[in-house]
Amino acid sequence: MDVPHTIALVVLIALLAVWVRFAWLFRRLAALPDLRRQPADAPPAGGVWPKLSVVVACRNEAASVRRAIASLLAQDYPSYEVVAVDDRSEDATGSILRELAATHPALRVARVDVLPAGWLGKTNAMHQGAAAATGEWILFTDADVLFAPGALRRSVAWVEREQLGHGVATPHFIAPGWWERAFVSLFGLLLLVAQRADDLRRPGSRAYIGIGAFNLVRREAYLRIGGHTRLRLEVADDLKLGLVLRRSGVRQGCADSGGLVSVRWQDGFVASMRGLLKNFFAGVEYRWTGTARVAIGLPLATTFPAAYLVWAVGRGRLGLAGGVAALICLISTALLGAAARRFAFGRGAEGLLLPVMGPCLAGVALASAVGTTWRRGIVWRGTRYALAELKAGAVSEAQWPTDSAPG
Repeated sequence: MDVPHTIALVVLIALLAVWVRFAWLFRRLAALPDLRRQPADAPPAGGVWPKLSVVVACRNEAASVRRAIASLLAQDYPSYEVVAVDDRSEDATGSILRELAATHPALRVARVDVLPAGWLGKTNAMHQGAAAATGEWILFTDADVLFAPGALRRSVAWVEREQLGHGVATPHFIAPGWWERAFVSLFGLLLLVAQRADDLRRPGSRAYIGIGAFNLVRREAYLRIGGHTRLRLEVADDLKLGLVLRRSGVRQGCADSGGLVSVRWQDGFVASMRGLLKNFFAGVEYRWTGTARVAIGLPLATTFPAAYLVWAVGRGRLGLAGGVAALICLISTALLGAAARRFAFGRGAEGLLLPVMGPCLAGVALASAVGTTWRRGIVWRGTRYALAELKAGAVSEAQWPTDSAPG
């Protein structure tokens, strides 16, 4: 075997090890609790359902907020309130919320007219909403998230039974298009694997998790970390909320919503890619090294095996390297297909698009870094935030040791 083929074989074997590990981790993720299977008829220990406050940050959400809030108001949870924060909306969001509140006593609407200095709009809205909340538990969610009947009962039953201080439920993506389902499924898979959601039960592990669609936090734990004050300039606030909570000693758990929580993330495949541009660079803590790992590693892991296999078959030189490439394609395609079935109501065929989705996600990572650096900031819902300020206010994982992370 000549040198190029030897190098290719070594690379392919390394990639095979990566995909086998991913498959193993995904299998462990499959063992996460399913909210659909949680009891909803009997109250938790003590015989009383704790009061729950649902905080929804809303800015220019006229297209989705009515349906989202209505799904919350239709819940049968015995004692809960919905606090919707209208964050400087310039469309019909405020009037829709006030209309709903007029006929639903459980809904309260708060209005933010001026963004305080040193805060992002969303983190400030959630902080203000939490301050107005009166529940023992606070559920932070977004204005485009839909909750199926029984979702709140099953969620609270789960966190109470497991004695958690923070519970996260993975939403299912409403993605009608094949390409869109493949893209959001790959992103969801990589996020859960990277955050090691399966390892939250091991004390001292580096695992942590947080998802904007569903962050259910015990009020006492939330107040103990200072609310959103530490996260006031953190673009990836949902994820970093999970980091600060767990590294501060709060027991954390992750469940599969089983479709009880769903969201149309963005309207289509291209829009889904654009939707990550503002926060991908923030997700790697504004580090070019992290961006490079994604921009280089993803195409290598997802596209190179398929390209090599096609080349080897075309040249009639399948050999050992071609066999390894074929095995990688089989495992990775099946894995993305399984993720699509679990996260996006897919059928599994979405896995066939993996060789294309990898470079697409890598391109988003690179574009996010280049765009944020070039513009020296980001524009989020009509407000510009300077990069220097964002970096200064970012929550770094390195600043939070794992010594206090509970199992």
